[in-house]
Amino acid sequence: MRETICFWKFNGLCTRVAACWVLGTLFSCTLFAQAPASYLPTTNKKAAEALERSTKFYNEKNFEKASQFADEALRYDSTLAEAYFRKGQLYEVFTQPDLALQAYRKTVQLKPDAPQFALAYQRLIEHQLREGDYAQSKSDLEHYITFLKPNSIAQKRAQRQLQTCIYGAKAILNPLVIHPEELSDTVNQFILQYFPALTGDGETLLFTGRKPENDEDLFICTYKNGRWSSPVSVSDKINTADNEGTGTLSADGRTLVFTACNRREGYGSCDLYISHKVGEEWEKPKNLGIVVNSPYWESQPALSPDGQLLYFISDRPGGVGGRDIWYTTLQPNGEWEKAKNLDKTINTPFDEASPFLYANGRTLFFASEGHEGLGGYDLFFADSTATGWQNPQNIGYPINTSDNQVALVITADGKYGYYSLDAKRVGNQRVSRLYRFRLPDELTKRFNTANYLRGVVTDVRTKKPIQANIELMNLTTGKRVQLLSSDATTGTYLTTLPNGSEWGLYVSAKGYFYKSLSFDYSQKNNAEGYQLDIALEPLQRESYGVLSNIYFETGKAELQEKSRTELNKLIEQLRSQPTLRIEITGHTDDVGDAKQNQLLSQKRAQSVVDYLVESGVAKERIKAVGMGEAKPIVPNTSDENRQLNRRIEWRIW
Repeated sequence: MRETICFWKFNGLCTRVAACWVLGTLFSCTLFAQAPASYLPTTNKKAAEALERSTKFYNEKNFEKASQFADEALRYDSTLAEAYFRKGQLYEVFTQPDLALQAYRKTVQLKPDAPQFALAYQRLIEHQLREGDYAQSKSDLEHYITFLKPNSIAQKRAQRQLQTCIYGAKAILNPLVIHPEELSDTVNQFILQYFPALTGDGETLLFTGRKPENDEDLFICTYKNGRWSSPVSVSDKINTADNEGTGTLSADGRTLVFTACNRREGYGSCDLYISHKVGEEWEKPKNLGIVVNSPYWESQPALSPDGQLLYFISDRPGGVGGRDIWYTTLQPNGEWEKAKNLDKTINTPFDEASPFLYANGRTLFFASEGHEGLGGYDLFFADSTATGWQNPQNIGYPINTSDNQVALVITADGKYGYYSLDAKRVGNQRVSRLYRFRLPDELTKRFNTANYLRGVVTDVRTKKPIQANIELMNLTTGKRVQLLSSDATTGTYLTTLPNGSEWGLYVSAKGYFYKSLSFDYSQKNNAEGYQLDIALEPLQRESYGVLSNIYFETGKAELQEKSRTELNKLIEQLRSQPTLRIEITGHTDDVGDAKQNQLLSQKRAQSVVDYLVESGVAKERIKAVGMGEAKPIVPNTSDENRQLNRRIEWRIW
């Protein structure tokens, strides 16, 4: 499945670049201005004759002879730029790039303003940009651009390279401080391992490993007691004798999308497949179908935390550039919608690679050749807003360098980034390792970090696990942000709670009254993980619970706008159970006069009942009761406790 890793570091890219160098040397001279026919490169007759013979043999592809006569020409005239240029071309043919660059440098030193040597500048610029030598690249580009036709493709490319020089030189003056650390040999057991992915709690690591027989499979490690376990095959149902790779996990680790190529049931060269985990077992993977895949190339998937949204890379027609980011959304009927191209704010006429949707569900990290960077593929991020995508931001140096950077994932708390890196070579074999680094504060401040919440959903009476639907709602906008479910066998769930908003979490299952939870992260900056087990009340008489997202102004009974999400959930529950009757009870803390508190609690309960009746619920099914401060659930000894005691409850009667 070589296609799935062609953007990983330099593998496929270097192969194509090397081929272009040789072909360009042999055949691209017509792209640049040539010397006039009457032009004499040297007054030394023997040097001129040797150069002419070198040209003859070069055109006949007798490169050994061409090299011999180029050397002879230089013996007669050591300042002959044309002979150095020919040597540069020949060194490329002989795959001696360092010597080729030395020859090209000598060429332009001798004749810096000769347009026939534009190719020498081109080679030098390409090399210097890869090495991050922005100052010398800029100097060479200023000569090179003068040889190019205005508004030509070559001139536009050179102008982009000039902008890279300017941006790169500025970026390295303001570096981020990072200290990459290689993961232990316990994890890095293969010659090649790459494309890491993480669950929302950062405790499960998925990656692609290439085994000695060149078979690519997906592997899983778990983090316990401060160390990663040895990798194991994700599942025999997923890994096959063919190649599997570039996987992505939902936050709870129970939905997996991965790439497989050249399968019998595939639609193109490489397709995306999906599998779900129930208990400890993965289901047999399914092709995502023609609405997502195409007769072209699909790879590098990235799931949203709840597994409802999928980004990926494809080179199909209809995009902005060659390889673009596309996306698809899971519909209520369980089918994926037809894939769409992400807009031009993100995609460019050049190639994009390896999207990763961060745990906050709105910040997309990705690699691109087309946005302003330090050269090659750089890593960028952009936020999705109500009005569209913000302009991408470069992550910065030295996470980005003049080399290609393409595969980065970040833990939900924003503390660590994981990536793969070419570490060394064993003979001619590349060796890649998985690394992580602590994200500097100046980077994490540029996007909203996230918390994770995990636990088990059970029946409050039997304690048996329940498969429940879990919805995360933005209480300010009233919009659903995530939709997931607890495990059908174990009842476990894991979700992410981004900072910067007030969230309502709603847990519901057939035969149970829904449970609501409230999380105010509107002023929260740090990110943490929480364990919260959730017990659901069955739909039977005397079951009761708290409506956690009902809000009033201090001392008033008018419902705040952000209460609508909870109230509408309550209406859905009542409509789905037409014989259900409930009591709405208001409670207060002990601040103020007890009689006034009882009256306030009655009015608040009545406000809820009035909203339900106005929304079509029969008034004989609901009643309002005010308990004032009479039934606290915790002592009124702190502001936090008083807030818990100020509540609206429901009870089935």
